Amino acid sequence: MSIDLNGSWTDADVAELLRVVEDDRDWRLEVTRAGVASLADKTAHPTDAEYDEGLHCHFETWMQGTDFVGPSAASDKVLVGKLAKALRENYPTLKAAKFVYVDL
Repeated sequence: MSIDLNGSWTDADVAELLRVVEDDRDWRLEVTRAGVASLADKTAHPTDAEYDEGLHCHFETWMQGTDFVGPSAASDKVLVGKLAKALRENYPTLKAAKFVYVDL
């Protein structure tokens, strides 16, 4: 699943993005230059600086078992709200750097 940040989207869409994956591996929220936000499996597909430079931005990697993805994360309104706010604040214009830190 992904969210087109150029269109109309809500916190519920962010919750759904979190809900559809399992907390059984490392995940990272990434935004392409075209404005598509999605979760990337970092356990099976680790990346490097060159890959990261091709993105509009990316969030920290959420390690397996930390409960930042999956059904329980999707039902956490505070978490979902913070992530949605960070996406809105950093697309289409970045606030600072490509790495978006959210105080969770």
